[in-house]
Amino acid sequence: MLEVSTETIRKDLIYLQSEGIAKKSHGGAVASSGLLERPLSARSLENVDAKAKIAQAAIEMIPNNGVIILDSGSTTYNIAKLLTIKKGITVITNSISIVQVLSGTDNKTYSLGGEMRGSSMALVGLWTINALSLVNADIAFLATDGFLFRAGPCTASFDEAEVKKAMVRSSKKSVVVCDNSKFKKDALIQFCEWKEIDQLITDQNAPESGIKELSTITSVKIAGE
Repeated sequence: MLEVSTETIRKDLIYLQSEGIAKKSHGGAVASSGLLERPLSARSLENVDAKAKIAQAAIEMIPNNGVIILDSGSTTYNIAKLLTIKKGITVITNSISIVQVLSGTDNKTYSLGGEMRGSSMALVGLWTINALSLVNADIAFLATDGFLFRAGPCTASFDEAEVKKAMVRSSKKSVVVCDNSKFKKDALIQFCEWKEIDQLITDQNAPESGIKELSTITSVKIAGE
């Protein structure tokens, strides 16, 4: 239709990805704007190796017989997959996907009630927040859609922002888990400030400038180092 070669299109997509405008995927590309929420199924296919390393670093933080909160997200989903070989952990989550992957394991899994958001497979709303108010977890592992030029981690959804705030309140320690791409993205709603977060776990490709800046506010762990 455009009367150009596939090689030209390929180079254009590479350029758009380098500028943070688009994200390459199998057979094409998708917009990478943090203001446009992308489905969990698409995010799960990106930065797979980095997310696996981040999840491994997160697992090492969980105490024996610990109680944890797992937020909905592709990186927290990787944490859940590693928990399938663990036992004695109590997991509280608002993610339908995480509930499914943990079913039949030797861990206790509690699903927070609420309205399901199809794009993220997350449960949100007043029921979710009220249930979290009864919880006192050791660690909450939180996802973010990005935080470029922001004073804290952000998300694309008002409803999920309120749930994330409740997760922070209901845990002794709050940990944000995200791959390097989130340093280059913004999102609509900031759900807390970095000073409320005890640690950020990211991968080795995260920008040094971003790591240095965040390290003055909170603890930063590079997975794999």
